[in-house]
Amino acid sequence: MIKKIIVPIGLMLVFILNGCGSAASPVSGPTPVPAAGGRYVIGYYPAWAAERNVFVANIPANKLTHINYAFSNVSASGECVLGDPTADVERVYSAAESVNGQADPKSAAFHGNFNQLLVLKQKYPNLKVLISIGGWTWSGNFSAAAKDDASRQRFAASCIDLFLKQYRGVFDGLDIDWEYPVSGGLSEGTADDKKNFTALLGELRRQLDELGAVDQNHYLLTIAAPIGPGNIRNIEPGAIAALVDWINLMGYDFHGPWDSTTNFNAPLFRTSTDPGDAGLNVDAAVQTYLSAGAPAEKLALGVPFYGHGWAGVADTDHGLYQSAIGAAPGTWEAGSFEYKDIQKKYLTTYQRYWNAEAYVPWLYDPASKIFISYDDPQSLEAKAGYVRDQGLAGVMIWDVSQGDETLFDAIYKGLEAGGPPRPTLAPTVMVPRPFEKEIHSISGIILDGRLSDWSSAPDFVLNDPSQIVYNLAPNSWGGPQDLSAKAWAGWTPDGLYFAFQVLDDIHVQPNADSTLWHGDHMELQFDTLLDKDYSNPGMNDDDYQIGLSLGDLASVPPVVYAWFNGPNPAGAVSLIQMAYKVTADGYIMEAFIPKEALAGITLAEGSTFGMNVSASDTDNAAQGQKVMLSTSAIRTYADPRTFGKIRLVK
Repeated sequence: MIKKIIVPIGLMLVFILNGCGSAASPVSGPTPVPAAGGRYVIGYYPAWAAERNVFVANIPANKLTHINYAFSNVSASGECVLGDPTADVERVYSAAESVNGQADPKSAAFHGNFNQLLVLKQKYPNLKVLISIGGWTWSGNFSAAAKDDASRQRFAASCIDLFLKQYRGVFDGLDIDWEYPVSGGLSEGTADDKKNFTALLGELRRQLDELGAVDQNHYLLTIAAPIGPGNIRNIEPGAIAALVDWINLMGYDFHGPWDSTTNFNAPLFRTSTDPGDAGLNVDAAVQTYLSAGAPAEKLALGVPFYGHGWAGVADTDHGLYQSAIGAAPGTWEAGSFEYKDIQKKYLTTYQRYWNAEAYVPWLYDPASKIFISYDDPQSLEAKAGYVRDQGLAGVMIWDVSQGDETLFDAIYKGLEAGGPPRPTLAPTVMVPRPFEKEIHSISGIILDGRLSDWSSAPDFVLNDPSQIVYNLAPNSWGGPQDLSAKAWAGWTPDGLYFAFQVLDDIHVQPNADSTLWHGDHMELQFDTLLDKDYSNPGMNDDDYQIGLSLGDLASVPPVVYAWFNGPNPAGAVSLIQMAYKVTADGYIMEAFIPKEALAGITLAEGSTFGMNVSASDTDNAAQGQKVMLSTSAIRTYADPRTFGKIRLVK
């Protein structure tokens, strides 16, 4: 009699994939090191690391609780697909490259990093591996994938089918790395991304739990989360925390060569002399998430195993907070340096400095004029100690291929010992506003590009060298005939009116998007809280920076663009009306900003807010912005404390 043996399909797949994925039996590895307090130590491993001769076999997996493999792509139809099939499942590893010291068998169901991760998990049975989906380059299709119930269901099902079923046994969960909902990434999203991201995670959690109920397994769901104030406001931290196992805070890239001034890549705390946004440091980001309802035990702090470098930095204060001409040559790309590369090539020749407020080091070489901000064992120990002291879930690393054992040892030391105390905030010292101005109520204004509705005397005049806040070169401004402006302002309960009479000898505007600042335009800045948030110098949800451009009077259309748009996403602002007239020596522009476009400003007698008016000039599109004049001689575009004080009167 022939006996029929029935094996559940799911279990059979485990046997098939585990058996075919590697011909070798499991090999025991070094004893895993328990992290202090049961905290997570999560390391990202990118698909391209093997091309740089850092293989899965080189990962110090005994010092990790989780590996996030980066990245899966998101297709145009909103489904999970392999990011790099060659690296993921096709590359055949030699014995010298493999985890178990044996060459990949040709008969394996799949090869590549996926198979190596499977073998690594056999070596470390407690190790968990997640597939990270998206990343900086591959986040462009998230918005469409999250837009409605049907698209969210399709996306979640595709990710589960691909990574938890087709490649069953390799991955223990999904890590969503959407950079970023609404705005701030390579591709602009929509305002609905904020709620849709939460809904997408809810659908993923639902389908993962359904699969887990069948498998009797808990599948992990995490996200890589932004740390910049402008990006944090575009997600719902409290609601997200309730859906995911934890949130990986990307505690790096606070500053980089995209900034014209040197600063720290990943400062733990803000320094007393930091010229940047007060929210751009690890502690500020963590406290923002906690205040937004994300529990400490659901937050893992991301730390960098790399640094950023600037070139053309003057030898003042050893290069810190100094102007730069751009990115320094890096390890694999301009401006980015692996820690291993820093240790090998730069620590021996550059001078190392330590900032006792930010708890991070930097390197500076006066001969090459290169400044490098990075993390090392001393700074990572401090950050891991902060994780312990704040009761956070653990430490996340981007990425393990760029560091060495000393960095892991420092993290474990910090998790065990604790970190530095949070600084006590010094009393706020307020300086006088650059100007104070009363703006009167008006009526009967018709937007027609003419000044006949306005009083003869302008409210502001921009025509003096003392008003230069940007100069491409010392002699870039050729005087009032080169660039000058008169500005009128008025208010009604429905909005603010402006008129500008601009003298400009050459009109150039090549862009009608976020880069319009490279061409001729007028700019308005508003701070709705004025002195109420004086201790935070950065542009926040209460601030606006709005550019008004006529275009090039031919193929480039007029546009109103908000780089900072209060609580709303950056982008073109259709609510703002504009009219203009070209004159023999420049142009006249009128604008109406309705109250709906200025959340936070009360349009009533006695109301106050911060404001700047600036005129920008370009004579050569290839050269970019040439000069800017402003009502505030101390204007800093990202510091509302440099705005003047406006009072509305009858």
